[in-house]
Amino acid sequence: MHLLIVAVLTLREAARRRIFAAVAVLTVLAVGLTAWGMWRIAASMQQRGEPAVEVAGAFAILVLLLAYMFSVVLAVGAAFLSAPAIASDVESGVILAMLPRPIRRSDIVLGKWIALVALLVAYTFAVGAIEFTLIHRISGYLPPHPLRALGFLASEGTVLLTLALLLGTRLSPIAAGITAIVLFGLTWIGGIAQSIALALRNDGVVHAVTALSLTLPTDGLWRGAAYALEPAVLAAAALTDVRRESPFTVGAPPPAAFDWWAFCWVAVVLYAAVVSFQKRDL
Repeated sequence: MHLLIVAVLTLREAARRRIFAAVAVLTVLAVGLTAWGMWRIAASMQQRGEPAVEVAGAFAILVLLLAYMFSVVLAVGAAFLSAPAIASDVESGVILAMLPRPIRRSDIVLGKWIALVALLVAYTFAVGAIEFTLIHRISGYLPPHPLRALGFLASEGTVLLTLALLLGTRLSPIAAGITAIVLFGLTWIGGIAQSIALALRNDGVVHAVTALSLTLPTDGLWRGAAYALEPAVLAAAALTDVRRESPFTVGAPPPAAFDWWAFCWVAVVLYAAVVSFQKRDL
């Protein structure tokens, strides 16, 4: 019960700080610009009499690029939304007014995590559904597995959100957010390095990047989203020729073992956040 109360209070705090309003305005602007751009591209290709196959291929690449940019924005936003969730309450002293009541520290951590993840998942699927609907109406193209892709994108954001929440139990809001973003950037660079290493058949670099992606599974989750979005022809080309493997052309989805690893990773890091906050001197 206390956990749900903390979750509701977290959502109200986000509304009070006008986070919802700011995100809504920026989202409408971004969706409007991308829809206008897609419409112009579709109109230009139709005027040139491009075949339907060429139009679908062009929009398949554009969808992957948009999804990639959306995944970065989603992950960065999740980190900076989660980092101050606990750290700001500690710095302002608000947490001292909450703890004397019959609320455990674990309730505070878990309640805030539930509220933030609910926001993240709702936002991901809402914006994704709007974008896919607009793209389909404009061009007639629809990715093979849009819901699965959105699930992977939401999972990627959840990973970074959970990491930032853990860091926020010990660091200041800015330090926690920046640290999470830097680690995310390292895995992003690692994903590009892995593609190059596969093309060069450098097993040492491939193994090192694989270990990095297991330490922070954001890049692997993105590849799951990319595989769900790309047409079968791109996946087949990347599967038969490793030189075509990239963050945008993935030959195979992440194995089920990796999906379970990402789930367990979130659970372990969330547990670590609870323990860290319980042992922190306030």
